[in-house]
Amino acid sequence: MTTKDRHVFLEQLAAYGYPVLEPAAPRDPEALLQSLVRQKEPRLVEGFPVVLLNALRERASLRWEVRAWDPARELGATASQRLAGLLAVSCLLFRLFGVESALQERALKVLSKCKGGADTLKHLEAPFLKSEPLLLGGLKMSADRLKSTFRKYSVGTPERRERDDRTHALELELLLSTLFTPRQKELLRKRAERAEMTNTERTYFYRTVNKRLKALANEEVHQLARRLLNR
Repeated sequence: MTTKDRHVFLEQLAAYGYPVLEPAAPRDPEALLQSLVRQKEPRLVEGFPVVLLNALRERASLRWEVRAWDPARELGATASQRLAGLLAVSCLLFRLFGVESALQERALKVLSKCKGGADTLKHLEAPFLKSEPLLLGGLKMSADRLKSTFRKYSVGTPERRERDDRTHALELELLLSTLFTPRQKELLRKRAERAEMTNTERTYFYRTVNKRLKALANEEVHQLARRLLNR
């Protein structure tokens, strides 16, 4: 890896929650994860579960989750074996730190695409829980370091989580304000909280707001927006 490529690689790690350098605009998360799989430095590779978690939270579906995706064909036998180990460790970390069950299930489904994925998970569970060294596709990793890295970058302190929640709420409010009027936002809140609406509010919601929500929920619209933003 050239100096320039390494610098870009480290920037992308930061963008997906593992800030070895300051963040840059994120790229395709699967490509970044595959680059991590091929690294030889444990300090870099131990960021795989952090990046995976952020990618799962950011995107409703990853390319790895498509039924036709084959890790052995795309990465080769050796790299796909290490990928299985890293996915298994990620699943164990997700379970240990109480990551959302939906994200745990998605990670397990990706692992199931790897040859011997279930056996890899079973084989690594005991040494992981005992904090013994782990051998992942020929790379020796510290279970303790994997746990501490994941805790530091993905779990954080209660104060950090509270600050992140406030930031997220503000960002959501700003985004909603670009798409909906104050009255429409109030109806969205009522709908989300299942609060009672008047007949007038209900009629307005279905005639106006609901149509906009359907457009926003359309996957083709999402893909078009991402393509235009990335140009």
